[in-house]
Amino acid sequence: MAVTFYIKSKTKKKSPIAASINIKGVKRFVITIPDEKIAPSEWHEGGVILGRGKQENHRIHRVLEQFKDKIECFQREYLERNSINPSKEEIKTYLKSNTELSKYFKPKSFIQIIPVFEDILKKRTEGEILNAGKIWNQRTLYAYGTTIKSLKEFEKFKKVEINNINVITQKLVLDFENFLTINEKLKLNTVGSRMKNFKALLGELHVHGIISINPFKLYKIPIVSEESDSIAMDDNELRDMTNLDLGDNPHLDHIRNQFVLLCHLGIRISDFKMFNILKKEDDVISFKNKKTGESICIPIFKEAWHILEKYEGHTLKQTNEQDMNLHIKEVGKLVPGLNREFVQEYTKAGVKVTNIKKRYEMLTLHVGRRTAITRLANMGIPAHQIMIISGHKTMKSYEKYIKSNKIDDLRNVIRIVNQRYDERNNTEKV
Repeated sequence: MAVTFYIKSKTKKKSPIAASINIKGVKRFVITIPDEKIAPSEWHEGGVILGRGKQENHRIHRVLEQFKDKIECFQREYLERNSINPSKEEIKTYLKSNTELSKYFKPKSFIQIIPVFEDILKKRTEGEILNAGKIWNQRTLYAYGTTIKSLKEFEKFKKVEINNINVITQKLVLDFENFLTINEKLKLNTVGSRMKNFKALLGELHVHGIISINPFKLYKIPIVSEESDSIAMDDNELRDMTNLDLGDNPHLDHIRNQFVLLCHLGIRISDFKMFNILKKEDDVISFKNKKTGESICIPIFKEAWHILEKYEGHTLKQTNEQDMNLHIKEVGKLVPGLNREFVQEYTKAGVKVTNIKKRYEMLTLHVGRRTAITRLANMGIPAHQIMIISGHKTMKSYEKYIKSNKIDDLRNVIRIVNQRYDERNNTEKV
């Protein structure tokens, strides 16, 4: 660390003296030395001019040296006790306390972290702790639960108890990330998801004063991620799936109808139930998005009406998600275009994995939403209008859903190039 001094004004008769404090991991900050001023003529190159007859300057010099020593001693003691440097706020609190260093630091009590995490999860599950005034989503609670379970396994593996002292160290956070990657052999995005939950739980501890700082913020630890491989059905695939004759299998027929409807609506599966409940008296249905609580407007295009008209009152009885995700692959296998090969790449256990799959094997309910958004984008519908339907708030989140069909894109390029070639040849013949 470094503590340097300077005068705040060179024009005043006497200037306040400021200390610039630089500590690793903490943004540089300035503290004005209380009750001390000096004439600019008595200051040179960051210090007081000393010499015979300058008793006042010698006194100010001693004050500055004591201040510097006080900061440096506090920083060393804090680092030794907490394994991280003190924050700006903690240094200022210490200086204002006017307490001797030996009396300022109380003996540290160790708090086991995992029981605290479990208590937070229990209170969220029971509605004692709300999420922006709302009950926590069950999927979110499950995700936090799996993160806590991984932390328990990490403790066993490392033979260490996670407490309020070691949990704020960079080493423990990175060791946990390595454990998820190498020992639990998770995919990179799953590691990122659990680290994100870990960061959020540590944020709760910081808010309640159990830890002094969130190490993710202090050390600027990034959340790892990579673009996930997924597909969006093209127009031919969607048309062929729509036209499949599944009359001999009513269950598959109903699942196909629901999935195709999702491909035309673009809504989240969590909002599909509400869509089914509401009366379809207009071409636009409006309701509150279950995930965000924001209002969304869903246009019902002719292709969607063709599906809805198969059902009395335009209301479908929704199949459970697990059953739909399982059987939509069975439906997709019957579509010629979905039997094309798809190269799936992802990182697992720190190693790049490549799999060759059929496109129908990649079908999930989420593909319906991606398909709808991608088709609208390919039709040239402006992004801000599509985002009204999709409920996305930012271009970044919206663009993640656009899955362009590279073959169709290249065919369009070929069409344009060939068209210009023909036009040039016809001109030359004339």
